[in-house]
Amino acid sequence: MTTGDELYRAAVSLKGFIDQQVPGQRLTGSLPDISQDYVKLQDEVMWGGIWQVPGLDVSLRSLATIAAQCCNGWGFGLQHQIRVGLTLGMSPQKIKGIFLQLIYYAGIPATVFSLVQAQRVINEQEKWRLEDEHPLESKWLNTVEEKLERAGQLRRSAWGIEADEELNQSLAHELLPESQLLVDAYNFGETWARGDLTPKERTVCILVALMSRGHMVQLAKHVKYALNLGMSQREICEVFSQAGWYRGWPYVEEALQQVKMVFAQSVER
Repeated sequence: MTTGDELYRAAVSLKGFIDQQVPGQRLTGSLPDISQDYVKLQDEVMWGGIWQVPGLDVSLRSLATIAAQCCNGWGFGLQHQIRVGLTLGMSPQKIKGIFLQLIYYAGIPATVFSLVQAQRVINEQEKWRLEDEHPLESKWLNTVEEKLERAGQLRRSAWGIEADEELNQSLAHELLPESQLLVDAYNFGETWARGDLTPKERTVCILVALMSRGHMVQLAKHVKYALNLGMSQREICEVFSQAGWYRGWPYVEEALQQVKMVFAQSVER
């Protein structure tokens, strides 16, 4: 049996490590004066609980949280979670890579805002600034056709031939062929070719964005792609649990309805 005191001690340990990089006092430092019960809920459920549940690596939990906060668009929470990611060992280029990937799933305004917040946080610490002075070198292909060829190769390698064929037969391909080809070329042919995120990390970003935006039909397809990539059922569920604490728990229940159907179909195969 787990007690509230045990969850609190776990929260204190994790926050103590993270708060080494918090300028001044913690963002929520005034909360005890406003509502001690709120702080108790936050500590025991979030930091001492969900963040430390087995089944998903803490770095992926951090990445999922940053992606969710990007979709939320609240600067104070986004800055804090970027700071958490950097403290856990993410590079500035990996942090920025999250938002490059999310351009296609969260949109331009959310990702521009997120990049601005990221730079502000990176500039807080000299070691982060120095690391940011060496950006990732990207080898951009010259033509859209070359990008599309690489897109297909990368997508099949990560998600499988079935996913590649399914995405090539989307309604956007049928009704908006020119636009969809550009998105495919630059999403899978360029962004996925970057070395800042692994295919698994990219898939986590996409799953979080689809849940956070409520795109449940697309989410079901991408859960299947995540399984094809090699993510376990537990990892996929924990991604939604982690992001849902920041987006709102009802989103988790909706996502898990899709997850359950996809898992059942995978067993039938």
